[in-house]
Amino acid sequence: MGTFGYMAPEYASSGKLTEKSDVFSFGVVLLELMTGRKPVDSSRPLGDESLVEWARPLLSRALETGKLEGLVDPRLEKNFNEVEMFRMIESAAACIRHSSSKRPRMSQVVRVLDSLADIDLTNGVQPGQSELFNVANTADIRMFQQMVQGNQDDSSAFSQYSWISRSRADAEATSSNSRIL
Repeated sequence: MGTFGYMAPEYASSGKLTEKSDVFSFGVVLLELMTGRKPVDSSRPLGDESLVEWARPLLSRALETGKLEGLVDPRLEKNFNEVEMFRMIESAAACIRHSSSKRPRMSQVVRVLDSLADIDLTNGVQPGQSELFNVANTADIRMFQQMVQGNQDDSSAFSQYSWISRSRADAEATSSNSRIL
């Protein structure tokens, strides 16, 4: 929860998690698997630091033309099943849509990846026609980036486990204070 790079845009702006937020995060994991890149890499050129923003145009191109160059990790040396790779590309593209209502349900993604069904994940959105959203330019994301960079060298401090630890510590402190009163 709140790990930069996996965060759905709506979580960054509202602080609320939904099932569709998890779908977005899963899309980022798929991108990592396909590309071999980290979700956020500050050593990349400006605008390419975010895996999601870098991958969006490449995913659209792959879905429209079938060309995988530049998207799939070259270390795979084309040693993959092309049909399965396209299912991953289709799933990732659907999962990382800006609009949470346009993202598929996780059960749909699982069925596509399992190849149990030929499911349409477009949800009425054609490649390259969805609402483009530049995460790097939103005020909420910039504020969050500054928080992360200012407080930690590693975004894992904002992971689910540190959040739980902090919540428990706060709860214990409150409980101790109420016993004293």
